[in-house]
Amino acid sequence: MKNILLLILFFIALSNVQAQGTQNTSGTYPFHAGDGIQINVFPDTSSFLNHTFVIDGAGDVNFPIIGKINVLHLKKDDLAKLLKSTFAPYLRSTNMVINPVVRVSLLGGFMRPGLYYVDYNSTLWDVVRLTGGTIHEDGVKEMIWERQGEELSDELAPIFEKGISLKQMGFRSGDQLWTPIENRRFIQVVLQDVMPVVTFATTMLMTYYTYQLNILNIQARRGY
Repeated sequence: MKNILLLILFFIALSNVQAQGTQNTSGTYPFHAGDGIQINVFPDTSSFLNHTFVIDGAGDVNFPIIGKINVLHLKKDDLAKLLKSTFAPYLRSTNMVINPVVRVSLLGGFMRPGLYYVDYNSTLWDVVRLTGGTIHEDGVKEMIWERQGEELSDELAPIFEKGISLKQMGFRSGDQLWTPIENRRFIQVVLQDVMPVVTFATTMLMTYYTYQLNILNIQARRGY
């Protein structure tokens, strides 16, 4: 009986949202394929809806009980009304916050590299903080922003310092932030400072050795 009632409420709510969508044309639709939807029901911290739901390539989200719903043409308020109406019999509270989140891959020299879903209004500082920071002090300066194997920027330190949001950056789900695992400062010091000195010293030694060898050959020919 509860399942039948649930389905009836769901279809009523869905028809209301679709009807409102034809009238409410202002604003933008915040949900995009490949992103996620973060839902927080309060004060019920144990609610089954407190979760980050993935939006698949077709724009569908697989919710508990009711299955897939296409969210590409829903606004946050529309989705909230739909979920509240549908899940009201199963929730202790229908107060909820819904936010679109972007999928970010953090690779290489982060303390906790991995895949994270973060709010579009988050800054690079917020994202790096989720990982516990970079392994090396110069990790942020060495950080690279990539998309589908193409480097978009290797000058992220100014963006990090200014607190520019991922939305302002034009960040997309699937983009990667990479920073080296090895201490590149040490390597750079070796390549830029030590190696030239070693090369110069080696060249001087070889020159001196060749000079001495030539002298010995001349002396041998003269019978010294």
